[in-house]
Amino acid sequence: GASRARHWLATDLNPETMAIARTKPLPPTVEFAVADAYTLDGLQGRRFDAALAGCWWSHIPRARLPGWIDTLHRRLQPGARVVVLDNRFVQTSNLPITRSDAEGNTYQNRMLDDGSVHEVLKNFPTADELRALLTGRAEGFGWTDWTHYWAASWTVAT
Repeated sequence: GASRARHWLATDLNPETMAIARTKPLPPTVEFAVADAYTLDGLQGRRFDAALAGCWWSHIPRARLPGWIDTLHRRLQPGARVVVLDNRFVQTSNLPITRSDAEGNTYQNRMLDDGSVHEVLKNFPTADELRALLTGRAEGFGWTDWTHYWAASWTVAT
């Protein structure tokens, strides 16, 4: 967990999200930075020995996945560990898929507290899809399914 790591860097594009995160009881080894996940600009050329992406993969358009993986890997040392965790589609507990587009992206409608409805990109990948995307980019691919979540792990190819 966060308490055993020498250092964590938590990022998000939205300062409001980071402000909420700062209110959580986290150890002093956690640093916060506003950064665009697609570019990772704002990290001043820093490189890392691991990465964790939680509930992010499902919101990346399929066409942007290779570029996102490459951008992430450029910020990581060779052999760095990557773990990605996200939702599985469970018919009885997820919002229904309302449409698919020509690229295979799927969408859900979400209602906010004010009653407004917004269409949200929400893809549910398979282990084979991730493995194929990582070919030549990663080693030691692993996949775990739970009832409502999946996790994938790999190391950056050396």
